Amino acid sequence: MKRYLQAIGVWVCIIPIAILNGGLRENVLVKLGQIAQPLSGIILSICIFAVALCLIPKIQNCKTRDYWFFGIIWFVLTNLFDLTMILKSGGSFSDLLKAYNFLSGNTWILVVLTALIAPGIVAKIRNE
Repeated sequence: MKRYLQAIGVWVCIIPIAILNGGLRENVLVKLGQIAQPLSGIILSICIFAVALCLIPKIQNCKTRDYWFFGIIWFVLTNLFDLTMILKSGGSFSDLLKAYNFLSGNTWILVVLTALIAPGIVAKIRNE
């Protein structure tokens, strides 16, 4: 149980990075036009993977399935966090679903898939 709480703690470290990334998108990247949204998603995905690479190995006594379960937890938490932010700003659940439309230039699916697979990939890289 402790390792799952630690994995949630690692995910919590991603929240301020995601908020800063949103600020970067809205205040800097937006000047680049339509590329701002996809670029922001790529940047956040890289940041999620970097956090996983740095912090996941610090969680001790894990089996391969634990790392993949960490990813499932991160996937669910990431979607719940985004849904909460959407609802808080007056949006709806359908707005979250719209974010999954890769054809519209939104790379949200890349972000949540990175959250899903990053812990497992890090474990593979580290041979754990």
